[in-house]
Amino acid sequence: MTDDNPRTPRLLFDPPVPGDRGAVFAIASDPRTWAHIPGERITEPARVEATLAMFGRGWEEHGLSHWVVRLGSDGQHPGLKQGQVLGTGGVHLFETDDESKIWNLGYRLDPECWGQGFATELAQRAVVCAGETQAEVPVVARVLSTNPASAKVAAKAGLQLLWAGEASEKTRAAVGRESVQRLIFADRILAPGVLDWLVSRG
Repeated sequence: MTDDNPRTPRLLFDPPVPGDRGAVFAIASDPRTWAHIPGERITEPARVEATLAMFGRGWEEHGLSHWVVRLGSDGQHPGLKQGQVLGTGGVHLFETDDESKIWNLGYRLDPECWGQGFATELAQRAVVCAGETQAEVPVVARVLSTNPASAKVAAKAGLQLLWAGEASEKTRAAVGRESVQRLIFADRILAPGVLDWLVSRG
């Protein structure tokens, strides 16, 4: 198990607790955080509760999952306060159909803190923690071509583009475009069965 309260020079990371639900929902329901796939926007608090519960199980079962991300310092970031919830992010362990494992990298941050490198800082720390927890498990990130900023973050976190192809019909409908590319990044070459499973998820 890795340290469940790591930090970077600017950010604090904590496993989610019930008191985080309101702040996390406010960010997760913000339309700006779903601009790349508006049809998937969260509008019900129950979805956030279910997601945070999933992260909680990840912490209990594997010693690592997504954190609630807070600003660790103020003064240098106008409009943001020390201790403010900036969003959620990290890596969560999933099993594929053939019982292989992957660390899935993801994050959702308050648009008010975009453009300051927080997502990259978070992603890089998450990749390190994944290696400290279960180094034999690959870290992957599934990104849409409508979200180039996330693709850049994945690359800066040390992941490489392994596959690109047309997203599923369901995903294209949620994006609102006839053609959308799904991009799969990973920190190593993936077994064919793992890559096939990721591709099958649209």
